[in-house]
Amino acid sequence: MTTQDLALASPILLPAFAALLVILVDLLPGGKDADGSFFLAFLGALVSLAYTVFYLIDGRSGSAFANTLLVDDMALTATVVIHFSALVAIVLSRTYLRARPDVERPEYHAFILISAAGMAMLASANDLVNVFLGLELLSIPLYVLATSQLRNPRSVEAGLKYLLLGAFASSFLLFGMGLLYGASGTTVLSAMPLEIARLGTGAAGGDTGLLAAFGAVMFLIGLLFKIGAAPFHMWTPDVYEGSPTPVTAFMAAATKAAAFAALLRAVPVLAESLGPVAGARLLSGVAVLTMLVGNLGALRQTNLKRLLAYSSIAHAGYMLVGVAAVVALHGSSGSRSGASAILFYLVVYAVMNLGAFAVAIVLDRGEGKEGLGELRGLGRERPLLAAAMSVFALALAGVPPTAGFLGKLYVFSSAVEAGLLPLAVIAVLMSVIALYYYLRLLILMYVSPAGETAAPGLRVDWLCGAASLVGVVVVLWLGVLPGWLMEFVESSMRGLIR
Repeated sequence: MTTQDLALASPILLPAFAALLVILVDLLPGGKDADGSFFLAFLGALVSLAYTVFYLIDGRSGSAFANTLLVDDMALTATVVIHFSALVAIVLSRTYLRARPDVERPEYHAFILISAAGMAMLASANDLVNVFLGLELLSIPLYVLATSQLRNPRSVEAGLKYLLLGAFASSFLLFGMGLLYGASGTTVLSAMPLEIARLGTGAAGGDTGLLAAFGAVMFLIGLLFKIGAAPFHMWTPDVYEGSPTPVTAFMAAATKAAAFAALLRAVPVLAESLGPVAGARLLSGVAVLTMLVGNLGALRQTNLKRLLAYSSIAHAGYMLVGVAAVVALHGSSGSRSGASAILFYLVVYAVMNLGAFAVAIVLDRGEGKEGLGELRGLGRERPLLAAAMSVFALALAGVPPTAGFLGKLYVFSSAVEAGLLPLAVIAVLMSVIALYYYLRLLILMYVSPAGETAAPGLRVDWLCGAASLVGVVVVLWLGVLPGWLMEFVESSMRGLIR
């Protein structure tokens, strides 16, 4: 271990050190101060975000710890999304936790930071061991955070379901890792495709190719669970509903950024083990099933958090369309455009999703009010808040001129370029179905009869208001001027996706 290793790993280490500081200060005499733990966690997340942005702008990259971590532009971009999500979740938590004194705030804030460190490790992992460590480091704090409201049966149920199904998914991941190691003789992801091809255990290796193929499928299942893709989505609605709303927002945005970054890094392994055609077909099937389950499930929801949970499943399906295109085009320059589209989508999705959950926290009012009926008459009672929720809903639906429209356009275009036209058509049709339940939110806010207001005297905390305002500005800005971000993510994929 060298100082250069530590410097490159600082985007991972900084939130972990901040979490330790929050816990240590809490142990000091007079250290049990809710505001003190909030400000320490806020500062730790802010410094981690600023440092990662500096690394990204400065163009610093390289491998650390004997090539087991790859700190490149893709990993740093995903880490920016992760630390930004952690920062927003901590900010939103201050409002949310004021009405819930039973939650231990220092531990709550520390676990968010530790989970962010695990997500950053997963995004940079270039070794199977680090993939597993990152996945568990991000997961275990989330299991605890989901059950942080011990007096709420739904919270306890959410944590138990997440823990049991998460352990089940981890077993698939470990089994796949063992098979991939047996097929390649190495645990380094970047070296694995060449070793699989050299040893003849890949898709072109006949019967011996089954070892790598099964390993790749098992490995993929572990990542698909974290993404919330069908048929591994069963935990998502219950966990999202039962967890504290800021934790749900963090889970929805940051976990996807980490898992999709790991999935993109594993694309060469999947393409070599399964073959580009078979791999693309497998991922296309998963994408179609995920979009179908997410959108049809959201149609019948009456709880805002559950609706956003099914929406999250559907968006995972849209992004998997891009991953299928990357696998299909593996070895050609076109694969970079698909990977860039996914990275663009991850940035946009994080912003609009966090913004929607910020509005949900305002509507909650510390009383656990999460029904869609809470939106009734919001356009008259709080027009600015309703306008913000409208922007986020339209962006999630993919309506121009929001950034959500461009995110879908780029991903679906990459599928067409890869020759996956039927998949692109299905994705467009699924987006049309999604319009129904997103427009339903607008109807509740603006078309409810006069006098029907579910939120009389609703108070908007300035922190939630500021988070919503920033989200609206970014969503509209990227919808009108997306060029700079798209150029950046395209350049970040050079050398990573070939």
